[in-house]
Amino acid sequence: MITEQKLEIFKRYQGDIDGFSRGGKNNEKNLFDEKDWSLIDSVLQDLKLVNAELCSSEYKERLISLLNDNFDKKAIELINKMV
Repeated sequence: MITEQKLEIFKRYQGDIDGFSRGGKNNEKNLFDEKDWSLIDSVLQDLKLVNAELCSSEYKERLISLLNDNFDKKAIELINKMV
């Protein structure tokens, strides 16, 4: 589950997984599983497409479902502000 805390860490490293890998604290790294970082990155890109109205309604619906299944409520609010 993506949480507000994970998004704050993602923002702190400006989405740079290499910088996070080299400079992240162990307690930060322990929060993430192998798919979390790429999921956040992918959702941010998808939200930009949705906000620019460059995708279908089905694409938007899949994204909403993905958010609801993988992000907690606070994280959904925060990621929408990050776009």
